[in-house]
Amino acid sequence: MGAGIALVATLLPLDGQHEVNLSHLILNKKVSNLKDEIDIICFSLVCKRCNLHYSLSSFQQPKQNTKSCNFTIQRYNYSSQTVQSLSTSILNQQQNNNQQQTMTAALNIDQALLKEYLVPPEVPIYKLDVKESFKNLTPKEKLYSHHYSQAAWWGSLICLGQTSVESQHIFDLFQRMYSLKNNDALKATVIPSIVTEQEYSDILQYAAQFYGNMGNYLSFGDTKFIPRTPKEKFAAVVASYNDAQLNQLWSQCGDLIYSLGQRERELGLEENGLSTYYSPDIKRSEIELVQKFMDSQKISPYNTRLFKKTVDGKLIYQLLTASAQVTKQPENFEFEGITIQITYGDWSQYMEKVVFHLEQATQYCANDNQLNMTRKYIDSFKHGSIDDHKDSQRWWIKDISPVVETNIGFIESYRDPFGVRGEFEGFVSIVNKEMSKKLGDMINEATKFIPLLPWPREFEKDVFKKPDFTSLEVLTFASSGVPAGINIPNYDDIRQSEGFKNVSLGNVIAARKEERVTFIRDEDQSLFNKLMTEAFEVQVAIHESFGHGAGKLFTKDKDGTLNFDPATKNPLTGQPIDTDKEVYHAGATYDSVFKSLGSAMEECRAECAGVYLCVNQEILALFGHKGQNALDIFFVNWLIMARAGICALEFYSPASKSWKQAHMQGRYAILQVLLRAGQGLVKLDITNDNVLISLDRTKIESVGIPAIGEFLKRIMVLKATANVVEANKLFDDYTAVPEDFLKLREIVLQQKKPRKVFVQAHTYIANGEVVLQEFNDNAVGVIESMVTRFPVGN
Repeated sequence: MGAGIALVATLLPLDGQHEVNLSHLILNKKVSNLKDEIDIICFSLVCKRCNLHYSLSSFQQPKQNTKSCNFTIQRYNYSSQTVQSLSTSILNQQQNNNQQQTMTAALNIDQALLKEYLVPPEVPIYKLDVKESFKNLTPKEKLYSHHYSQAAWWGSLICLGQTSVESQHIFDLFQRMYSLKNNDALKATVIPSIVTEQEYSDILQYAAQFYGNMGNYLSFGDTKFIPRTPKEKFAAVVASYNDAQLNQLWSQCGDLIYSLGQRERELGLEENGLSTYYSPDIKRSEIELVQKFMDSQKISPYNTRLFKKTVDGKLIYQLLTASAQVTKQPENFEFEGITIQITYGDWSQYMEKVVFHLEQATQYCANDNQLNMTRKYIDSFKHGSIDDHKDSQRWWIKDISPVVETNIGFIESYRDPFGVRGEFEGFVSIVNKEMSKKLGDMINEATKFIPLLPWPREFEKDVFKKPDFTSLEVLTFASSGVPAGINIPNYDDIRQSEGFKNVSLGNVIAARKEERVTFIRDEDQSLFNKLMTEAFEVQVAIHESFGHGAGKLFTKDKDGTLNFDPATKNPLTGQPIDTDKEVYHAGATYDSVFKSLGSAMEECRAECAGVYLCVNQEILALFGHKGQNALDIFFVNWLIMARAGICALEFYSPASKSWKQAHMQGRYAILQVLLRAGQGLVKLDITNDNVLISLDRTKIESVGIPAIGEFLKRIMVLKATANVVEANKLFDDYTAVPEDFLKLREIVLQQKKPRKVFVQAHTYIANGEVVLQEFNDNAVGVIESMVTRFPVGN
């Protein structure tokens, strides 16, 4: 027998809660590989307590004329306190380079599939320019901004643990690497003795994309990404430090950085992925049962995670609640045959930092609204109370047009596969007075524009509470991604009866460079590039104000009180609203009813409102667009949306037949609406390697508007009446990806461009004054900003 291969698998259960049997089966099956014959060795690891299976198998790659087998590895992490490491070592290899290359190929997944997960050679990085706006702040405003920024950034470290079990270790690895040696020093050490210039650059790009997403999964798409640099080269760079802590960190995350087991490729539930919001062995039906309990007790899931554990042979569902204080005693409940335990102190090490800086910020608040808001934030984050966070938002919406705008907490549920738990985010921004006036003028005319939306008056809020709408320059947006606009709070009861705020993030929208745009015809390229930013500003404004901001939910209190006239008819059925089935009962929210569909449906609704109303000449005039310019603006906006529907295919997973991003699922649905409208409104000119969108601008108002209006009305009515069954049918129809669009998806993947990463400024106090420190708009700048922000040892 020629060169043999042995693989060693090790399971390290750090909390002592799991027992693992290791069994192996050696199949003496001959596989032709050059001149060698080898054994196939399979390992199976089974936890005797929870019955989870872990498997590791290796197959040497055979000749081309035999069936190819690929190395696969699956790794499941079953609690936040447990780190499982499957390590493999290949022994007794011959030193022949060709055989080493063969082994590398054997240990990789299919190369075409692998390309989907590799970080691009050049990550597009943009600076969020805020220097001039910050300079105009008073010393008190700068101190307020600084402490809120610090609170936001410390809280953002929670995003690491909300993404994957390895993300915190990867973060610590990079922080220590670039603290011990800056970029220039490290380059001088490892090039060319350990890595090539390109291999080193690929590590930088991976680090920048990791920091930009606060984890090793894309915040927009929830797909894992891995370095282009070979694993052994990355390991050698780490080893070159000869640092025990770095070696330990690499041992904890090195394998996980590169592993692409079936469930590791995406965030999800059960066979569709992993999520650190939940135990990996939890079933959707179990989450639904616990959610039913939470609804019955009016407990919000926004700041919680859900895990299963066994105590003295009894299964307990543990709700971990984020709070700085850890002394609060667990609460136990029995519900429909299960035991639920609510505990406190999740993420306490970060929540303490958040609370500390918010306490400092109380000294620099501009008014009582800001002071009361900040105190309620402190109460919420200390004790884990969503009711206190709701109160903070009540004070926040009363703080009209502040010079410095902030918000912080567990806000958006996009990344929770179940759709109810919030990711941490915090932002600090400075008002842009000129653009804010345009937005304010539009809101002042809201009572004129909202009735133009295509649903009956009964489906609109009883009283439109004029929201504050400002254009802001971002100083800090600390989370897994930076949006272009925000409409919060997300609490239905506050939005419906007390109000909300709209925020447009001007320096995020403006952060682009002129380039050739994929899927746009040559004759539309110049106009698209010229007007894209201005068209997008209009879309964001309507999306936030009259998309998320409009519409009513029909509710029924415990005492039977309705918030609507029971004679109201459902325009989809022609029948009166069923006051038992077509309402939100006490304790229910939009998120808890629509769950994983909720985000996609709501974003689709808001996007539809944007394209529906953007043709309105009065709205366009408020933004300074009149005559031919106004016509061009709404044409480009519709073209942006049609193109987004094509680009959305990147975020569809054929394997799981699921969508990985809510906004893109909604935009794909809108594209299908436009295509189904027919009459030549939108055509797709498809070749073997490209697709071009043809949008007939003369048919937008005559064909497109009626089609979008009818679809928007259906979504609004289904949302208002809590009709999740029909909503799922609607979206199953409009977001299905048939065979011809799967082929189109291959073109999209070939031409996809990486999403932007933003490098943000840092603030610090020197001699009693707040100093703004900016960084270059490249990968090194992103790394330096994070190392500066979180010095090793703090």
